[in-house]
Amino acid sequence: MREIIISAHAVQGDVHNPNGAEIVLYDNPAMGVRATIAPDLNRHLDIINRQLALASMLLRRMTGDPLRDNFQQNLKTQIESIERQRRDASGADPVVIVEIHKEVDAAIPADARSIDNFVLCFDAFDKNALRSELQSQVTAILTGLRIGGGGNYRFRPIADGSYLLNAQGQVVHSLAVGGGVGGVYVSTPLKDEQIAQIGRDIELAVRNVELSRVMRLYAHSLNTSTDNYRAFISAWSALEILIAKIFPTYQELLLRDLRGIIAAPGLHAYLDRIADVMKDKHSLADKFSVISVFLDPESERDIEVFRGIKKTRDRISHGEEIPYVHLPTSDVQNLFDKYLRNHVRRNP
Repeated sequence: MREIIISAHAVQGDVHNPNGAEIVLYDNPAMGVRATIAPDLNRHLDIINRQLALASMLLRRMTGDPLRDNFQQNLKTQIESIERQRRDASGADPVVIVEIHKEVDAAIPADARSIDNFVLCFDAFDKNALRSELQSQVTAILTGLRIGGGGNYRFRPIADGSYLLNAQGQVVHSLAVGGGVGGVYVSTPLKDEQIAQIGRDIELAVRNVELSRVMRLYAHSLNTSTDNYRAFISAWSALEILIAKIFPTYQELLLRDLRGIIAAPGLHAYLDRIADVMKDKHSLADKFSVISVFLDPESERDIEVFRGIKKTRDRISHGEEIPYVHLPTSDVQNLFDKYLRNHVRRNP
């Protein structure tokens, strides 16, 4: 049986199509993953909205067996109410829709009910476990959108849910639904080359499994419901882990380049000795400096910014009170954007 997961996020930033048409950011049928910027979010959420409406009606005992005569009208009314809530939650911001298809083992319980063209049941499969597994793909797509589009995008959850399709193509609502949260921002159109680059960066981010947890942590800092303190801590933690993960690659490249300058055995022995002595002794700032040699050679200012951010993080760690509004969250996010983007593009 196939599960379809839908995750919708309002995007605060310049990601809309001037003619109002849908923008396909990423489409990988082999992986079952598709991401679009949707002018009409409810067109993508129609089945999720119906599922949420059914859950609401069950809780309020608005269904029966047999179904009440006014069931269809009540269902229609509930769906329309949910659609209004979705539109209000997204406001004027564009919405990115992530759709994931996944084959799952599901067992339709004996007490499942067939209603019109869908099936209604409970606990057909472990939905939460699978959603947790696939969440990394959602955060990779959001991260790819940010680094590919080159904007300081932040994301606000609008909807999150899933449903099943059986072998006959019939929708199965196994109830355990997720909802959304409910601003005026300057929004300018994406150019064709930006859309193409976003698609390429999403592909790189989705394929970079070893960095999926880092991107998931980073995405938390981009959620508009996250306060500035937690956003700063999440972004800094993600940057710190990113540096630790990719440093060995660029350390080896630096040593290789230095060995290539002079073929003298003495130099090679000296570099080998330095590498051995300094193993596990490099400071975070040292590691960042090495990485910057390859990911942004003209990054003297980045090194200064990084050291300044680290001082702020150290002051917090030592218990100093710093007004949350003054934390350099955007500086951390911009560094993470740049160095993740340059790393994944350099190592496709």
